Amino acid sequence: MNGHFDMVVVGAGFAGALASARIARAGHTVLLLDRRRQEELFSEARELVEAHAFEASGIEQAVARDSSSEITGLRVVSPDSATAIETSPEPFLIVNRGRLGHALLDGALEAGVELRTQCIVGSAEVDRGRLTGVSTDRGSFPCTMAIGASGLDRVLCRDLPGGMGIPRRLRSSDYVSIYRETRDLSHDPGAAEPTTGLFEYHIGRFGGYSWTYLAGDGTIDIGTGVQDIAGSPDPREIVLGYVRSHPAVGERVLAREGGRIPTRRPLNTMVASGLMTIGDAACQASPVIARGVAGALVGASLAAAAAIAALSGGDVGQAALWPYNYDYMQARGAHMAALDCLRLLMQRLSERDYSWSMAKGVISEQDVSAALTGVFEVPRAQMKLKALWRGLKSVPLLARYDNTLKLSQKVLDHYLDYPRAYEPPEFAEWSQRADFLFEDMAKV
Repeated sequence: MNGHFDMVVVGAGFAGALASARIARAGHTVLLLDRRRQEELFSEARELVEAHAFEASGIEQAVARDSSSEITGLRVVSPDSATAIETSPEPFLIVNRGRLGHALLDGALEAGVELRTQCIVGSAEVDRGRLTGVSTDRGSFPCTMAIGASGLDRVLCRDLPGGMGIPRRLRSSDYVSIYRETRDLSHDPGAAEPTTGLFEYHIGRFGGYSWTYLAGDGTIDIGTGVQDIAGSPDPREIVLGYVRSHPAVGERVLAREGGRIPTRRPLNTMVASGLMTIGDAACQASPVIARGVAGALVGASLAAAAAIAALSGGDVGQAALWPYNYDYMQARGAHMAALDCLRLLMQRLSERDYSWSMAKGVISEQDVSAALTGVFEVPRAQMKLKALWRGLKSVPLLARYDNTLKLSQKVLDHYLDYPRAYEPPEFAEWSQRADFLFEDMAKV
């Protein structure tokens, strides 16, 4: 017979481990579940992460920083490789995913979190519209509330009764398929090696992007993400193609990781009575370039704060958990929604249009910086006028781009005006307006 927990967290990734630790330190009993073995939870791959995510979540950068990796440059390259936009690497650091993940998990265990791995979660147990427990292959775990942090599986959301607010499933087109490897260099004397410390993105191919980064220890990270729709290639083949065409890359694979990541705007609500979602389960990755660490850290921190307040107050209803929704939209979600408009446009551009837009400055350094940092800004009028004069031969494309920017600004303003408290009529009106804005975006 399983005992009663204050909190059950499903998914021991970055978001789940961080939220568990924070809630346990506040004196609540926490059970952390994951279907994987503990040694499989985190890979040693490196990732580019916005530094402000560490400030917002209160985590020391030293916990995650890869000691062998410094970023000396950041470059974004067009699909035809003819145009490269250089942007400042200052807002970023290179994170070792394994080091960060294990530090967060160790913190959770030290705080008293009970971890059970190789545990397959079946569904949420719901009684009269409120979550009361989590069903698994090891039995049922009664709890006061739960957090879904299981990534694309979204196991606690899949069978929710209608009316609880959190969507059960997402569209396939809202995902990208990711694959990454870390390899040694070949040390072939005739091979031209990439620049150490340069993080380079190639964007616009197959509705996604690829990246490379050569660390100071002589290892290289290679990865790609493609839109998860019919006709898209296997991202593993893209990475293998890069390896075959670059003799400087060695044959030995040191780490590999893959999966699907949702890249759409934030969910209209990430809470229901007794239930919260965080990380990829709540669509908190950056939409244009699907990096999920920053969203996981910020989302988990805000969710933990709201959960602690709700548990301490003895009320875990939707209204009591609502501050998490509001705080996330103000801190990050509104900008993610605005950037989702750019993602939807970019995924519909041909590689030729994408390359032309970068060459003519229609897609500018400011746009690239916004996509990477997760902070949306409409280009100044002077910049737009300059781009329009350059691009008169492709007025329809410029009109689509201009309309997207206008819609992005409306989306940003609307999400910043997210309801501060849960009032069903007000929230229904807000949700309808949000859906209408993205219906308009589908027509651009």
